Amino acid sequence: MPKEHLCVTVELKEQKREVNLPLGSDYERLLNELKLNPEEVLVFVDNAAVPFDAPVQSGIVRVIKVVSGG
Repeated sequence: MPKEHLCVTVELKEQKREVNLPLGSDYERLLNELKLNPEEVLVFVDNAAVPFDAPVQSGIVRVIKVVSGG
């Protein structure tokens, strides 16, 4: 039976959460599932920032909220 979803572990504010996504999802879709605004966060995989349109790989994703001011 073909695998249709992938499981991703998301670390956000020292909490871990499992998220199931359809194969081919990008990181923007992952953020939408988490109800996070892409303009307010950075996404890291293996300590490297990833673009929101990159395909999600199974494993651990770290999401960091960005604070800016003027």
